[in-house]
Amino acid sequence: MKHLLLLLLTLTSFHSFGQDKTKATLSADFKKVQIGISVSPDVCFRTLKSNDGSSATDVLIDQRNDMETIKPGYTPGLNVCFNIKKFVGLETGIQYSNQGYQTKKQDLVYLQPDPILPSQLKYVYNYHCIGIPVKVNFTKGEKKVRFFTSVGLTTNILIKETQTTFSYFSDHTDKKTSQTSFDYNKVNISPTLSVGIDYKINDRMNLRVEPTFRYGVLKIIDTPVTGYLYSAGLNFSYYFGL
Repeated sequence: MKHLLLLLLTLTSFHSFGQDKTKATLSADFKKVQIGISVSPDVCFRTLKSNDGSSATDVLIDQRNDMETIKPGYTPGLNVCFNIKKFVGLETGIQYSNQGYQTKKQDLVYLQPDPILPSQLKYVYNYHCIGIPVKVNFTKGEKKVRFFTSVGLTTNILIKETQTTFSYFSDHTDKKTSQTSFDYNKVNISPTLSVGIDYKINDRMNLRVEPTFRYGVLKIIDTPVTGYLYSAGLNFSYYFGL
């Protein structure tokens, strides 16, 4: 009986020690605050809408839809994440984004061929913005590789819009960038949605890869033809727990 009692006491002690160790490990793994950096190569475009409902505006929209196409963009940022629980966190930060669209190459036709003049033109419209994202992260999994999803809103503040003109000659290409003076609306809001993978490097560091979609819900300008900017990208993030 004495030996049995001693064995039970020993097993109970090991069990309690194991529980305390597990709790301590989980506590060490859980970081309430994380800071991070991110960068996202993006594909950008716009949706055109009519503000006056006229047939002339509809014709102009059709012409622009035939002539314009997607352009590459990018979104780097600094982030801070406040983890409420192990699987739920609130994230914010500051971002810079280059959004917009471009035209297809347009052939130029002259009455008399002239090698001094360009044979094609292309215009790239860049919207340079500062973004302040606020989103909620949901993470699932206990191992090094976990799955997560994020939903939120990004407030975009327009810094400037530039137009880059590419002139194509027979033996070279000229590039010229200038800032436009159109009266664009300065503030926009983009709901964001992403789903991705979180890889835990160690107790403090982790990497995330997430396809991301952003759509501006406010029109960019008050003219007969207005637009709504949107982009899709692959966001790469590195986080460090404090």
